[in-house]
Amino acid sequence: MPSSDCFVSVIAALHNDADIVEPFVRETIAILQREYANYELVLVDDGSGDDTAARVAALLGEERCIRLLRLSRHFGQDVAITAGLDTVIGDFVVVLSPESDPPELVPEMVERCRRGPGVVYGIRRRAPAEPLFLRLGRPLFYRYFNRVLGVSLPADSTDFRAYSRQSVNAIVRIKDRLRYMRTFGTVIGFGAEPFPYELKLRRPRLRSRTLLQSIGLAVNMTVANSNRPLRFASLLALVAALVSAAVAVYALLVGWLARDVAPGWTTRQVFDSLMFMVVFAVLGTLGEYVGRLLDEVKDRPLYFVREERNSSVLLVDEKRKNVVTETD
Repeated sequence: MPSSDCFVSVIAALHNDADIVEPFVRETIAILQREYANYELVLVDDGSGDDTAARVAALLGEERCIRLLRLSRHFGQDVAITAGLDTVIGDFVVVLSPESDPPELVPEMVERCRRGPGVVYGIRRRAPAEPLFLRLGRPLFYRYFNRVLGVSLPADSTDFRAYSRQSVNAIVRIKDRLRYMRTFGTVIGFGAEPFPYELKLRRPRLRSRTLLQSIGLAVNMTVANSNRPLRFASLLALVAALVSAAVAVYALLVGWLARDVAPGWTTRQVFDSLMFMVVFAVLGTLGEYVGRLLDEVKDRPLYFVREERNSSVLLVDEKRKNVVTETD
């Protein structure tokens, strides 16, 4: 018998997923109908260029408790998930990827979340086929992020997550423009629990970022989550200043005590090159932070909604309209 003591919301961000959206939706709705008396499936179309929205619109007339949220353009998966979190009304919220996450695990994730942790996050057991640079660079990045930056980011974690109502209320208050949802569980501090699982691929190969996109994501995540690179740049500049002062004292002593001073062209060139390297490294780091700071002070909305559409039936139990009873 379906559980009636909680309302479960499921969020899926879509981007050019016309080829997989219909079987994904039908499978997810079937599981939610079987397990819960009160549920909703929120599909966020993140500026798809194919007929994803049209496929979902057709499903609205066939399945109940589905909402379609179309963004005005492609804002990125993390912003699309944020848009979904802003609108859900469930006591527990599950975020999953139509491309790789199994809907049949939603009830187990919700049950674990009900036991206490504010966030239950997915850990993939086996990585799918990926480009060589990702296979080599991913472990290094996790070590760098956890040990150098001091930000908790479990290795092989995914966007397959379950949130309590309290956690959702906290996350939607975070207005950072540079968003990476996998780090927010640590930020809000309501506790987190890993959930190992096997991916369920709906395409022969997962979509992956290019090398430049991966580097850009790494830079954005660094700037958004830690000021340690800025502190490192400051220390580097201080060391360079001390070295410069020492060389200046040395030059004065040589000029005062020595009678015949060699030109020292090589030493001079090496020293100048080193100092310019330090200066440009510091300027580059400062430029990244100043640029991100400029984006933040603009205070523009994270996203714009182009259209919202709903199934003819949104709530199975009309008495469950006001389910958001906890405050942050």
